Amino acid sequence: MIAFAKLVKFDMKLYLRDWLTVFWVLVYPILMLAIFGSIFGNTTSEPGGMRYIESYVPALCVLNVISVSVFTLNINIITLREAGILRRFRVSPVRKSSVLASHAVQGLLLVLAGALEIIVVAKLFWNINITVSGLFLLLACLLFGCLCFFGLGFAMSGLAKTPGAASGFAMAIFFPMLFLSGVGMPVEALPEFMQAASGWLPMTHFVELAQGVWQGGTLAGYGTDLLIMGGFGMVVIVLALMLFKWEH
Repeated sequence: MIAFAKLVKFDMKLYLRDWLTVFWVLVYPILMLAIFGSIFGNTTSEPGGMRYIESYVPALCVLNVISVSVFTLNINIITLREAGILRRFRVSPVRKSSVLASHAVQGLLLVLAGALEIIVVAKLFWNINITVSGLFLLLACLLFGCLCFFGLGFAMSGLAKTPGAASGFAMAIFFPMLFLSGVGMPVEALPEFMQAASGWLPMTHFVELAQGVWQGGTLAGYGTDLLIMGGFGMVVIVLALMLFKWEH
């Protein structure tokens, strides 16, 4: 346990030194919030309906989970491998599961920090409605989402050999999910064939789940979304363990 705590501390120092981590987790979501909030923030789909910003906040929190997964975790693992740090871990008692778990802890802390920032900024500038139950359930969904999606980033890190290649790979996955899942724009506004493709993306179900509980729904009402996310999570976790490499 002491060795794992030291590993977590070591990894945290590396994360905080990486400006890309800071950008994708703490800057990019706020830029998205500022842009879309300024344009659509107070608009409603129907008279007396919920404001756009109310549903956009949980969607941005989901985006943070995906950003941490495909960019932060993915690229940092490859950077450590390229620097030979993972090779040194290999000759120590540290197991690959411990390495991945340590990075998952960092990712979870980053997701929670980003979610707090998004909610606080949205409250200050748009006075969004926050309920204790909605906040608690949203955090529970984000934790579950981290469990399901972090494996994707770890699996990707086993496929790319350099941080540059990993970044390109991440963008190829990130931006289609961004625009098809309901974060970039409502799914209903997409062409029919894109709406059909959206339904196959685990991120779409993640967004639906987060928005639903934030707006007063219960986890029991989103059983299908939970099952799809859970199944996806189990697959990518297995792939992450299979594809993990200590060195090139």
